[in-house]
Amino acid sequence: MGAVYEAIQEPIERRVAVKILHGRYAQEPEIAQRFFNEARAVNIVDHPGIVQISDYGQLPSGVAYLVMEFLKGDTLGQRLKANGGKLAVPEVVRISRQIAAALAAAHEKGVIHRGFFR
Repeated sequence: MGAVYEAIQEPIERRVAVKILHGRYAQEPEIAQRFFNEARAVNIVDHPGIVQISDYGQLPSGVAYLVMEFLKGDTLGQRLKANGGKLAVPEVVRISRQIAAALAAAHEKGVIHRGFFR
């Protein structure tokens, strides 16, 4: 749905991630609303496996954005590339358990994760 950029929140010199909704969705209010609902859902769930969102809004052009905590580390794609396209079974199990725990916490709060496909 968007692109994520590393940024500095200047007043407090904090590294953050800024997720910006793709411009092609800026004119579709229902998609922007789903994007903003992501911020509300994260704060309802409050789980260590789910990134925290500290702010959101719209640029003068109408493009929506979320300001999130910056997490250091590799993406899954980077990790796969570094390991020849495969992960060891114990690592897959560990990652799967973390994902399942975060989804379970969301479901306990009535938040259902749904992918975005278009």
